[in-house]
Amino acid sequence: MTNLINGAPTRIRHIFHPTDFSAASMAAFGHALKLTHRLQSDLTIMHVDPARADPDFEDFPRVRETLSRWGILKERATKDDLLALGIGVRKIRGMADQPVTSILQLLSWKPADLMVLATYPKDALSQWLSEESGETLARKSRTMTLFVPGESPGFVSLHNGVVALQRFLIPMDHRPDAQAAVDAACAIASSLGIDTAIFELLYVGEPADVPRPRLQRRDGWIWKQSVSTGIVVEEILEAAERQQPDLIVMATEWRTGFLDALRGSTTERILRRTICALLAVPVYEPLA
Repeated sequence: MTNLINGAPTRIRHIFHPTDFSAASMAAFGHALKLTHRLQSDLTIMHVDPARADPDFEDFPRVRETLSRWGILKERATKDDLLALGIGVRKIRGMADQPVTSILQLLSWKPADLMVLATYPKDALSQWLSEESGETLARKSRTMTLFVPGESPGFVSLHNGVVALQRFLIPMDHRPDAQAAVDAACAIASSLGIDTAIFELLYVGEPADVPRPRLQRRDGWIWKQSVSTGIVVEEILEAAERQQPDLIVMATEWRTGFLDALRGSTTERILRRTICALLAVPVYEPLA
């Protein structure tokens, strides 16, 4: 698992991607594979089917074929060619009526540092991993999670592997610590080789109380800050509509109280109403 405590991220060694073989999941697969290649991590791809558990992986996303199309591997590359890139790939097909339960069991046995999954509108039909299931999976596994909405292609082209990631929106608060989100945004930008980026820090509250996270300074990286007052969720969504970010990065404790249990955490409420890719960075304060 990836627990970011006091803004100190661990290295991403294992990326986990649950798939239902839909077009939306294929878009999320592209993000998972791009990050796996850039970070030289291991990638686990899992599908849970209530009726099949056979070892046939023909319908799984094609890793070597995709990397060949991106120009990273030669055509008809072998498994040894894949290993030479410094990455390992594992495909798992499970049989269960409840995909979330099966996935959580796997993650308890082999924790992931990053999970990449597609989310869907509530009215989407025949999807085994709905938007709320994705939230539950991220919350219960306590894994840093990149959500790629089904209505959006995200920031990695599945066709050619090109990354279109320049604008980041990072909502801030004192709790959870905004440093974790800032560090995660910088880590994603660095891993994908982003030389030109705009990081917009947004705080909803009084100007005198603005958090002051440490910022990484690089040529081509521009940091901006805005402050607004109002309802937090609405202000974040308005900022996202206005700025059209490629990625929203939020530190989250997921649900921490009675109201959160009723209506969902701030991150969950943003996730349900945005079509932008969102990286949820779990922060768990150490016990005193």
